[in-house]
Amino acid sequence: MIKVALGVLLVIAIIAITSFHLSQIESVKNKPKVVEIDSFDVDAILREHRNVVAVRGTGSMRPLIPAGKPTETVAWAILDNTKDFNLLEAGMVVVFLHKNGTFLIHELNTLDKDGWISSGSYNGFYDSGRVTRENLRGVVTLIYKLKK
Repeated sequence: MIKVALGVLLVIAIIAITSFHLSQIESVKNKPKVVEIDSFDVDAILREHRNVVAVRGTGSMRPLIPAGKPTETVAWAILDNTKDFNLLEAGMVVVFLHKNGTFLIHELNTLDKDGWISSGSYNGFYDSGRVTRENLRGVVTLIYKLKK
């Protein structure tokens, strides 16, 4: 009886671990690629990419994007602004025009009737307002940030 109970517990543990790892893989698949560089050669970045956005160091997207001074560029994001709104998925990092008039680079969480609920990955709260077809500027596909 004890062997059966231990066997059942082992199977449950394996299922739980496998489910956790699969959920982690799903959440990572939509994340942008990150390239760490020694210094920001803005000219080289601009020559190589068309849709480039300077990212300020608010810290809301740590560890993907480093914190810094809110007025300093801590990373450069490359956007795909051709992505169909209907093909967006949870976990994608996007740039959108927030209702307060600022651009945010945050992660998509859940889609509801009003649009995508988003948040900074480091924030403990959702953004007010939604990411919609009208305010979406692009999906972040690549981030350049300085090596630590």
